[in-house]
Amino acid sequence: MIGARLAGETMRSGSAKASMGPFRAGNNVAATMKDVARLAEVSLATVSAVLSGSTYVSPELTSRVQKAVAALGYAPNTVARSLKKGATKLIGLVVPDITNPFFTELVHEVQKRARTLGYAVLLCDSERDLEQERWYLRMLRAHLAVGAILCATGPDETYKDLANDVGIMPIVAVDHIIRASDYDSVVLDNVAASRIVMQHILSLGHTRVAILAGQQHLVPGRDRLAGFVDGLRAAGLDVIPELVRQGAFGEPEAFKAAQALMKLPEPPSAIFATNNQMLIGAMRALAESGIRCPDDISVVGIDDFAWAAAFSPALTTVRQPVDEMAAAALDMLVERVNGLDVAPRHIVFAPELVVRRSCVVPATKRAPARRGKAAKSERAAKAPQLSHA
Repeated sequence: MIGARLAGETMRSGSAKASMGPFRAGNNVAATMKDVARLAEVSLATVSAVLSGSTYVSPELTSRVQKAVAALGYAPNTVARSLKKGATKLIGLVVPDITNPFFTELVHEVQKRARTLGYAVLLCDSERDLEQERWYLRMLRAHLAVGAILCATGPDETYKDLANDVGIMPIVAVDHIIRASDYDSVVLDNVAASRIVMQHILSLGHTRVAILAGQQHLVPGRDRLAGFVDGLRAAGLDVIPELVRQGAFGEPEAFKAAQALMKLPEPPSAIFATNNQMLIGAMRALAESGIRCPDDISVVGIDDFAWAAAFSPALTTVRQPVDEMAAAALDMLVERVNGLDVAPRHIVFAPELVVRRSCVVPATKRAPARRGKAAKSERAAKAPQLSHA
């Protein structure tokens, strides 16, 4: 019996501690397959077969190996195995700002799906720093990651030599397209997202609509501004330069931009923030200035997030199908890892407008509120009449 053999091994070594040799508590030296084979009194090939499940091993030998593994606390050296095979089950995910709810949700969805496919995800936050982003990509390649999902932070031309950093490691771009002729991508239809926002705002009667735009070197920044302009022109309205402000996709920048907008001689009646962080910055600026939304100004944004419905008022936003985008990006990456060799593919997802309470008819076009006895009489006349038994 394996128990007797293990006991015998211990007795021959003189003590339980001695039998463990370098594996006793407090020692940092890890057990090896040779140690497992020696303790179980089997060959290395038998240990390998039991651990990999690649070959049939009798129940008795399997039990002996498993008990030896447990006794020694043995764990396979996945790094060494990966180096031997030249590949891992590791993928990289590089995002520009993990504090942005969009990227937080993307990370969650990618990790969840990767786990079901047997992959581990190494998360890297570039903090919108191009050099840091490139360092992470080189690091992923050095650690034999099989591929990476990249939410890029730089203009397209900065990626012309990306292959020097990543080699043959496949890349799928999410949110911002890079080198469309070289890399797969998954994005939102950002022009359409802005158009549906503008259709909603303009349908309420707003004509002075301000936009907090993102960086123009990024596809979402350019396309969302283009959709804003398209929406105005479709309604026969001109773009008012003083109402186009740069929010840099960040809360602090949007806060300052919104404050400046509200100090104009003729402030806008609506603000369109083109991502969730700028939406938060705009709402904070309005609150600190004592400006009420939606009574004094309507606000709408792109990128729905968990807190949008919890704001007062609940915020009207455009929702991206982040779960579908994450699944599409990971599936494309795994296909490349498995050897798919086709022209770069580009998947564009449709936006969805989620109408809540932050957008209303502008104050200048609302019917004046009825006051005093007249309003009270009118309310009484409209109240349902109850019969009494």
